[in-house]
Amino acid sequence: MSETGFGDFEFERKFFVHELPSVVEADPTPALIVQAYFFAKDGYAVRMRVQGPAPAGVDADPGSLIDALGDNALGTMAAKGPAIGGTRYEAERELDPLVAGQIVRRADHVVAKIRYSLWLGEDGWILDRFLGGNAPLVVAEVERGGPVVDLMIPEFCATELSDDPRFKNEHLAYEPFGTWAEAYRRELALVGPQFLHSLGQNRLGPA
Repeated sequence: MSETGFGDFEFERKFFVHELPSVVEADPTPALIVQAYFFAKDGYAVRMRVQGPAPAGVDADPGSLIDALGDNALGTMAAKGPAIGGTRYEAERELDPLVAGQIVRRADHVVAKIRYSLWLGEDGWILDRFLGGNAPLVVAEVERGGPVVDLMIPEFCATELSDDPRFKNEHLAYEPFGTWAEAYRRELALVGPQFLHSLGQNRLGPA
């Protein structure tokens, strides 16, 4: 939730990354996120999440991952609206992590990922390395309290995904990236990098 007068709206831009860059080593405490989707249609979604410090040697099984979080887990539930030009409605509230974990265990459509957080230039960035059926997907994301304009885009960002519904987590929960990864890489090689040009001036720079 934004604290800058925009209410339950988030402002973010997302990018496809070919492989996890070494810059993530700057984050000594990455997070493990396991989240389930109980509704996803036309950009609207309802999500349940548990997260906490990522343990060493993470497993891809959702139940094992939740067990690995132990007493350090945080539980949340969120309702989301469609994303348009890097802006999306999201209302989130905290839940008892034990309840959230039990619900996620029983879900059919689950996404698990390791999240790295770091500061690059003038912005805070996160990089998500997806596990299980969504491996080897890596997505970079930057979020601000208002529209993400005039962005310095690190060189590891291959193309922008902000308005590509295929890379929303709720879509990945139903259609894991691993099943269409090669087709997407062929598509990217054919069309080349694409970036939003409606949000000020994009600047490409080193990580």
